This record gives sequence, structure tokens and C-alpha cells, in this order.
Amino acid sequence: MDAVEGVVVAEDEAFWSVVESGEGGALAEVLGLEAGVVEGVLPALVDWRRSRVERSRAAGMRYRVSWSVVDGGAGVLSGRWLVVASEGVPGERVEACVGALVRGGAEPVVVVLDDGELDRWELAGRLTEEDGFGGGFAGVLSLVGLDGRTGVVGVRVGVPVGVAGSLALVQALGDAEIGVPLWCVTSGAVSTGRADGVVVPEQAMVWGLGRVAALEFPQRWGGLVDLPAVWDERVGGRLAGVLGGVEDQVAVRASGTFARRLARVAAGAGRPGEFASGGAVLVTGGTGALGAAVARRLAVRGVPELVLTSRRGLGAPGAAELVAELAGLGARATVVACDVADREALAGLLGEHPVTGVVHAAGVVDTVPLVGVGLEEFAEVLRAKTLGARYLDELVPDAEMFVLFSSIAGVWGSGGQAAYAAANAYLDGLAEARRARGLVATSVAWGPWADAGMLV
Repeated sequence: MDAVEGVVVAEDEAFWSVVESGEGGALAEVLGLEAGVVEGVLPALVDWRRSRVERSRAAGMRYRVSWSVVDGGAGVLSGRWLVVASEGVPGERVEACVGALVRGGAEPVVVVLDDGELDRWELAGRLTEEDGFGGGFAGVLSLVGLDGRTGVVGVRVGVPVGVAGSLALVQALGDAEIGVPLWCVTSGAVSTGRADGVVVPEQAMVWGLGRVAALEFPQRWGGLVDLPAVWDERVGGRLAGVLGGVEDQVAVRASGTFARRLARVAAGAGRPGEFASGGAVLVTGGTGALGAAVARRLAVRGVPELVLTSRRGLGAPGAAELVAELAGLGARATVVACDVADREALAGLLGEHPVTGVVHAAGVVDTVPLVGVGLEEFAEVLRAKTLGARYLDELVPDAEMFVLFSSIAGVWGSGGQAAYAAANAYLDGLAEARRARGLVATSVAWGPWADAGMLV
């Protein structure tokens, strides 16, 4: 910056400092005008400046996941590798992965779990036996995450077998004191770009869980590997290379090996638009701190009708006061008691209150270390976020606005919040899947909210 530019910048800063102070006399003096001339435009200048500053600050906090092509590596492996699968994993996928390990120099030991062995203690006993026979393992390759079945006896509604099994495996390996790197395989958990396949949100949950395992058990964590739907020898070679490499969040594709990165969104890229609609907007968790904040913002932006859901409806603390406040802002708000994880109840609500926009802010958070979390409590944390989002996707496919409140816990993990991270990774994956289908969707991975008491 030269001297002239420095003077201009200093003068600009001085001018806007006076504007932000709201003092008409001071601004009139800076501009060399009568105070009466300035007083009429000062409020508009203050609002314009505040809006620009807010947007600039928000832009500085925006990041996006990206993918970089990396060297696949030589794929040199050694020793015995435990390969764990479950009944729902296709046999040809197990054979392909085993073949890749053999060609990479490893000696695979395959264990296919039946549904009764998804219990961590049953699994720990099985793993202890396998580990003792042959002198231990050099690594563990889990294919359990590929099991997309639901409704299996012993696994809660809304929790795919692949997620429940992956949770049990992480815990059981610790129980069996097998301290070697664990690699979890998925297919469709991520998309490396527009030309890649559609994301499967249930697979993305395994990545959310895995990121927390990486934080809590770094000494026995290997990484996450997403494989393409179509397998060839190049994929096998790249898989072996990843297992012997340094990257721990990788997508293997026929076109190459891609490593996950988090990059700042470039200034001006993806500038936020204004949602304008004469219809109603549904805000789940609408009487909570986050939902209420969103409702106020929507009202200020001119949304005429809001449907706010919560478990307790108008019985929720502050609900009646919120309705009155929103009326003062020009929006008619209806508060309804509805469990959005109950599809029938949600369908009934939407039948009575049609909406053109959705903000899914419902959710609960529970902080329990992975070693101590049970499947029941894990499922309960998943429930409101994942089932609610799934049913909203099914019931409001043509929404003009579809916003999911996700969390940084799903992006890079959060110790003690495995279920929460998995749930938010599901939301991120669902948004990608909707956009791939040509529908609108935005998933916002928030950090901590001031005064709100939770990571979204």
C-alpha cells in the first residue's frame, strides 16, 4: 500500500467510525454540511454499515470441505490384518478388499459377524480369540460400515446396522486390548465433486462417528476410506496405498485418491441470497434458543407465517411470549407440539399447516465418552436430528428453502459426542444428496452459539 492509498483508507475508517457513532453533528462536520441535511440519511447509513460489517464478519467464519488429489502411495503392507464384516456386507466387496490386502503384502484374517455379535461384549470375546490365535494383528480393516440394513433385531429404529456395528467394534477393540490402527470403510459417505456419486447420508454417519474415535483413541486409529460403487484393480491398489499412507480421511475413486481438506470460502463466493416467499416456514425446535433466534430473523425478513414445533408446544417456557414478540415483528406464529422424529405426527402437522420453507433446528446433545456410550442413548441423540431430517426430506421435497442446522462436531469431531457428530454428519450428507437430486438444501455446521448453550 502506498502513501496515497494509506491516507484514503485512514479517511474511510474515520468516516465510517463517525457513522457508526450515530452522531449527526459529527458527521455533518466531517462532510462540511448542515446538520439538518445529514440527520435524514444518517439512520440509513448506520443500518447499511452495520449490515455490511455483519456480513463481512460472517464471511470470515465460513469454511467448506474440499478434496485434493494425493499420491496413492506404494501400498506396501505387512503382517496379519483383521478384516471385520457383518451379514449385510456384500460378499464380493469383502473378497475385493481382502484381495487388495493380499496384493499389498498383508495376511488378511476375515471375521464375518452375525447379527447376534453386534453386542460389544460378544464382539470383544470373538476378537480376543482371533487376536490370540497367530500372534496379534498389524491393523484392522472394518467393512461393517457398509452394512446399510435397518430394522435388525437389537438395533434401534433410525440406526443403520453399519453405524451400530461400527460403534460396537470401536468399543470392543478397546475391551479386547487390540491397540492397532482401525480403518473404517464406507461407500458413498462423501462426494469429491459434481462428477462423483450421490452421497448416502447413512454412510456419512460412520464418518461422523469415526472422527470422534480419532480424537478419543488416536493411538489406535487408522482412518476413514470411502470406496466407489464400482470396483476395479486400480481401486484395490489405491486402497492398499491408503492403508500404508499418511492421510486419514480419504476417498478412493477410479480417477484417483482424494484427501479431505477444510478450506476457507473465498470472499464473494456463494454470497447468501434472501429468502422471499408468501408462504409459511416451519422451524423445528422452534421454541428453543436457536429456533427462536431463527424465527425472529425470518419475521424481520418479512416471512408472514411461522410454524414452530417443540415437544411441549405452547407449554414450552417462553413460547407464548415468543408468539407475541413475533406478532410485533409482523409474523403470525403457530406453536405446535410435535415429535418430528414421528413420521405420522409430522405428516399430520404438515397437512394442517402447509409450508414452503423448512429450518430444521431440533436436536439434543449428550456428552459421554465413546467407551461408555450405550446404543440406546446413542440412538436417542440421533433420533430428532436424523429421523426428523429424513421425514422432512420425504414430506417437503419441493420446499423453496430447506436449511439444516448441523455442527462443527460433524465436520471434525467432538470428544464425548460420538452420536451427536454422527447425527450432524448425516445432515450434511442429506443436504448434498438433496442438491444432487436438483432440490434446494443448505446444511450449516455451526460452532458454539453465544447464550444458546449447545453446539447446534
